[in-house]
This record gives sequence, structure tokens and C-alpha cells, in this order.
Amino acid sequence: MPLLLIEPDQGPPPPETDLEVQGGTAVTLMVRRGQMLAIEAPDGGQVASLFAWTTADPAEWLSPHHTRVFGGTFLLRMGTRLVTNRRRPIFVVGRDSLRRHDLLLPASDETVAVIQAGLAAAGLTVPRIPDPVNLFMDARLAEDGRIDVRRSPARPLERWTVRALIDAHVAVAATRTGIAEASADPPRRLRVIVRNEVADLPPDLPLAT
Repeated sequence: MPLLLIEPDQGPPPPETDLEVQGGTAVTLMVRRGQMLAIEAPDGGQVASLFAWTTADPAEWLSPHHTRVFGGTFLLRMGTRLVTNRRRPIFVVGRDSLRRHDLLLPASDETVAVIQAGLAAAGLTVPRIPDPVNLFMDARLAEDGRIDVRRSPARPLERWTVRALIDAHVAVAATRTGIAEASADPPRRLRVIVRNEVADLPPDLPLAT
């Protein structure tokens, strides 16, 4: 199974995390190799903008552009490897109750601002804020090349989970997107969970049709 591609390092397990991201804000956290990172929309309808930089070198970051080329698709599915701007896998997708996310659109100005503030508060300096992976965003590519963005279909408690393949500083924003109808307005809260064992994650919703 994709979640078992690697095992955590031997020794004491790394700290686990359970954070609430208030609407209109962002959080930053450390995720260690082998840990599960889960992002949840407790109230539904909220897009989660996901960013990550490797702890070894902040000039290496999670890149939706390289992920599209690496995987040959703009869709995220179970087993999809998300890669960095150096084409190294940083996350592998495991559980996903929605299966509707976006690798095409850039961050809004509001999102960039709260991510910058969150990084500064955490004492982290990065060379740039890249485009995010937009979780729970319903962006579709039409046959004529248009990007059709619809309101987020995320139900309450919808959750997306990956296993980390590289130690990373992660940032998650619960903000308005650059397209008004794409996400909740005003923004709603998100929940970010880090666990060492997949069995310790809360149960998932049934897969959306």
C-alpha cells in the first residue's frame, strides 16, 4: 500500500500534532519523514492551501508544477507522489475522502500574506512562497482549455492524508482563494493532524461520488 512505502527512522517517535487553523489564518508545523499528515475541513466547503519546504534546504519546496509533470496528470489520487522543484517525492497520497483537489491555480494575495506572517512568527525564512496545492478545490480543465472552477464540494470532516517522504516545514492556510466562488466566504476553519501510525488517525468519511 502507498502509505507503507517507507518506515519511520528507528528511535523515539517524533512528536505528533493536532492544530486548528482559524478561518483567515495559517499555521506552520514540522512533519518528519514517515509521519502521516492529514488536513481536514471540519465544517466543509473550505479550500486548504498547502505549502512545504524541506528542512534541509528551504530552496527546495513542494511544487504542483513539477508534480503535474512527474505524474503526467493534474489530478491527485491514492498513491500519487507529490514532488519538489528538484523532482524529489516529498509526500505520497494515502487516504482521500473527496478526491477533488487542484494543482493548477496560484495562491491568492490573502493566502500569500497569511503564509508570510505564519512563517515569520515561526522564525522561518524561505526564498519564495511557491504556488500551493489547493486541497478541496474543484477546478476542472475543459476540453477547450478553460479552467472551470466550482464551489468546493467538501463535506464536513472531509479529510486528505499523505505520508511524508522528506522532513519538511509545512504551512496550511484557511483563506479565500483568488476565485470568489471556489471556497467558503468568510473562510472556515481547518484541522491539521500529524500522526506516527495510520491507525491513530480518525475514521474517514465514505468516498465522495
